[in-house]
Amino acid sequence: MSTINSLDLQNIPRHVAFIMDGNGRWAKNKGQHRLFGHAAGVESVKSVIQTARELGVSYLTLYAFSTENWARPSEEVEGLMNLLVDAISNQINEMHANGVRLLTIGDIQGLPGNCYASLQSAIDRTKDNTALTRRRKKAYLLEVFFPCHQQL
Repeated sequence: MSTINSLDLQNIPRHVAFIMDGNGRWAKNKGQHRLFGHAAGVESVKSVIQTARELGVSYLTLYAFSTENWARPSEEVEGLMNLLVDAISNQINEMHANGVRLLTIGDIQGLPGNCYASLQSAIDRTKDNTALTRRRKKAYLLEVFFPCHQQL
């Protein structure tokens, strides 16, 4: 029996939040560059979103980047920003087709221009999405948290 099959679907939370943490350490422990771990984290997010939809979770909040992350080596920060742009570019059509509405929490204006433009475009494209989940008559929402200038 899979883990999902053993869950009580009547007690699935409406809102789940998760923190992207440890991807760089995971990669280093495997003898890889930290960005390898961050890229693996993007793949994990896809899996989490799909599973959450299957279970009927209506809202996901992803804590993706904190002000402390700006102090990382510039190569890593640039790589993270490129991963964000690539992930949006690669996933926006599927997100939109699945009725996912993308919002951000925090100040995204501090992001590099291409990241800001990519996020804003995805937000604008998905703003009217209100797909129904399997169990709840609620809009499915993915919030991405980017406290660029100030930690909340």
